[in-house]
Amino acid sequence: MRRRPRGSGRGPIVSGDQGLAYFATDTLDIVYRDQGPRDGTVVVLLHGWPDDASTWEHVKGRLNEAGLRTIVPTLRGFGATRFRDDASPRTGNSAIHAMDVVALLDGLEIDRFMVAGHDWGSNIAEALAVGWPERVERLAMLSTPPRLGGMANPPFEQTQRQWYHWFMATARGAEAVRADRRGFAHLHWVNWSPPGWFDEATFARIARSFDNPDWVDVTLHSYRSRWDEAAPDPGSAWLEEKVKAAQTLSLPTLYLHGDADGVNPPSTAEDVPSKFAGPFAAVTLASVGHFPQRENPEAVVRHLLTLFTGDPAVLTDTIDRSLTMKKAAPYAAGIAAIGLVAAAAAGVAHAQGRSAQLTQVAQFDHQATGVAVTEDGRRFVNFPRWTDDAPISVAEVMKDGSLRPYPDAKWNSWRNARANELPVGDYFICVQSIVPDGHGNLWVLDPGAPGNEKILEGAPKLVRIDLASNRVTKTIPVPGDVALQGTYLNDIRFSPDGKIGYITDSGTRGAIIVVDLESGKSHRALDGHPSTQIDKTVKVTLDGKPLVRPDGRQPAFAADGIAISKDGKTLYYQALTGKTLYSIDTAKLRSDVSETDRSAAVKTVAQTHVADGLWMSKAGVLYLTSPTDYAIKRLNGATVETVLTDRRLRWPDTFSEGRDGTMYVTASHIQDTNWFTPGTPPSIKTQLFSFAPAK
Repeated sequence: MRRRPRGSGRGPIVSGDQGLAYFATDTLDIVYRDQGPRDGTVVVLLHGWPDDASTWEHVKGRLNEAGLRTIVPTLRGFGATRFRDDASPRTGNSAIHAMDVVALLDGLEIDRFMVAGHDWGSNIAEALAVGWPERVERLAMLSTPPRLGGMANPPFEQTQRQWYHWFMATARGAEAVRADRRGFAHLHWVNWSPPGWFDEATFARIARSFDNPDWVDVTLHSYRSRWDEAAPDPGSAWLEEKVKAAQTLSLPTLYLHGDADGVNPPSTAEDVPSKFAGPFAAVTLASVGHFPQRENPEAVVRHLLTLFTGDPAVLTDTIDRSLTMKKAAPYAAGIAAIGLVAAAAAGVAHAQGRSAQLTQVAQFDHQATGVAVTEDGRRFVNFPRWTDDAPISVAEVMKDGSLRPYPDAKWNSWRNARANELPVGDYFICVQSIVPDGHGNLWVLDPGAPGNEKILEGAPKLVRIDLASNRVTKTIPVPGDVALQGTYLNDIRFSPDGKIGYITDSGTRGAIIVVDLESGKSHRALDGHPSTQIDKTVKVTLDGKPLVRPDGRQPAFAADGIAISKDGKTLYYQALTGKTLYSIDTAKLRSDVSETDRSAAVKTVAQTHVADGLWMSKAGVLYLTSPTDYAIKRLNGATVETVLTDRRLRWPDTFSEGRDGTMYVTASHIQDTNWFTPGTPPSIKTQLFSFAPAK
């Protein structure tokens, strides 16, 4: 391999050694391997300590065979990776390693990627997902738990296992490591995995990477900085703070570890599932220690391919017994602690904030609110322009999870930057809801208020799309005397004959808007009535804390959720910022009925909770979302009962129902938007889930 002279320009130089190359960043000459198809999805593989990049040698080839392109860098302080300047601080905190990886990928012109990391690499991968969420698509963490939310002092049992952390914080400990770096590393290889898992020739080969002149300094800084015994690299302090501030990640994630890990046994991972709001699986490898990719590479490959090439919805917690050197029983208590319970018939279920009843169907890069499932099984979602200028407003979710603009690209081509160029009546502006009418049509409800703020004149409308021809067949404008300034058209339900639409106005003056779908005429009903307004006594809280914007405002949405009885005679509705479910005879919503008579017809159905979406199922079950406790609930008489609770349901929003009765619900992550979480990117990941109907 050729070395680049120090001080030369940036860019990769490739040797003839199976994809081995190095790249010069401002700080480092990074050695890396780039293998697999050039057009393949990129997977970055990050090694840990005390180890080197060869830890992936029995994994990366299999990933390449599956069509994935692998980038395997050697971390700063290891192997032939070198600092370019003697004056550069020899730092090793996770965030600075993550920044090294980003510099390498930028140089290779790689934008989006997936990442797997072991030990140090696990926390480096975590930092990448926190710092660059728009680039990291999927995450695998091996053997070392995440540090999201900061690192608490470990219990004494774990402190004993991590004695070397504290040993290296002392001057004499550092001196001892400098005096015998190989002996120090060898001790951990012996202690962290079952006896006989490696041979001395293998260790000697890997240990050559520890001869890097900066290995000790980088090692000492890595462990000292994680316990605040040393400051992080100044250039990475922002990212370290961001990791500490982050509570959860929502990208598809695999956490994989061995049940015989001598430094991070399963008991250290009991909080791991609660750190991930998206698709997640915890995999425990039986009879495997701290180095699973070396000890049982076949199993690691199998699980990584499930994550990197499969449907995230099938991620399942697993006890993998493919390596049977010894029984996993001694660690059963630790396994159970992270929510893995063996069952003879049911397999393995997860009980740490996740429900086996809930299945992720799809994940999106933008905020989704509405979902529609048609009689023939087609699935649609919509993306309102709230905090970002979503590139698609209405999309069909294809079987492979990709999105197709619906009904076509033209209707979805409006952008905030072109607001003064395009006629708002001919494009989707800020779609809030999509609902099939049962008569072969999909109706699109467009409040015409980007950012949930000012209505653009002429933008509020209902758009009918024929599902057979995939063409717009009717557009019904909602005029300014019905869609008042401050109105937000939220959700819609249809009469069984498909002639009348009922819309909730969740804006500043709540109402039910009634639309004659044949004539296009509309009127406001229960306009300003207490049943359609916010309840000022309700405080929206999540995890015991008020959900407020930086200026102190909480979510204030009037009539929001809406459902209609199977016979079309009763309409149910509720303010999101409320705790009471109401109903009214739909006959009282006709334009020829006085407001006095309407008011008298309003009935209190039940005392509920903060609820966003409502749905009356084909079986006659009224479902309610419960955003403040991550739950789906149902009405049983006048009593509200919990159907399921799952931490992945970050703001369960809108329901739809499949032909077989399967229920679908979006998680719109309202609490994760920059409205309520300053500093969050405008675009956030959201999900579509399904669950079996309540019995």
